Amino acid sequence: MRKQIEKIIAAAFIIALTITAFNFKSFAYSDIPDYFDFEQCCVSMDAGSTQDLWIRANYNYDAFVGEHTSSKTYIECSEKSGSQHVVLHIGPDEQTKNVMFYFYVDDKNVSEKNLYDCIEVYVQNIDPTYGQKADMAAPLKWYTNNNSEFNAYDYYMNYPDLQNAFGTNGDALFTHFYQTGKAEHRVANKLL
Repeated sequence: MRKQIEKIIAAAFIIALTITAFNFKSFAYSDIPDYFDFEQCCVSMDAGSTQDLWIRANYNYDAFVGEHTSSKTYIECSEKSGSQHVVLHIGPDEQTKNVMFYFYVDDKNVSEKNLYDCIEVYVQNIDPTYGQKADMAAPLKWYTNNNSEFNAYDYYMNYPDLQNAFGTNGDALFTHFYQTGKAEHRVANKLL
C-alpha cells in the first residue's frame, strides 16, 4: 500500500514538473471554441490601464472595440491565426462601464459569416470629471517651459494630488517636477 501511494505521489510530481517545464497555458473561455479561446473573457480594468491577455485564434480575424467614449480605448493584436498575446487599453477618460472587445472570424477558409466572440471589460475607477479637467488644463499643452522631459499638461493630468495642490499653474507644476517630482520618479512627458 505504501509503495502504491509513493508511486501516485511520484507520478503527480512528474506531471506537475512537466507542465511547469513546458509552460503549458490552458485556455478555457469562448462561446465558439473551434474558432477562439481566451485566457479570460471577463476582465476588470481601471480607467487608464492596460491588460495583456493570451488568445488562440484558429483563423484570421478582425478585432473591434464596442461602445466606448475614449479615443485611447483600443486593442493591440495581430489579427492573424495562432496563439498570441493581445493588449487591451482603456483610456483614462473612458466613461463606459462595460467595454466589449469583439473578435470576428475573417478568413477565406471559413464560409460562415458573422462568427464572433468577445472579451468584456468592466471599467473600474471611472473619473467622471476627467473631461472637464482635460478641457481646463488644455492651455498647459502650450506652456512655455514644456520640453522633452516635462509637459505641464501631462504632469497635471497624471497626478490628482498635483491638480489639488497647484491647479493649472504651469510654473508651480514645472517647479514641483524639477524640485520633487523627478526624484519621486513621476512621469511628466506622457500621459499615463
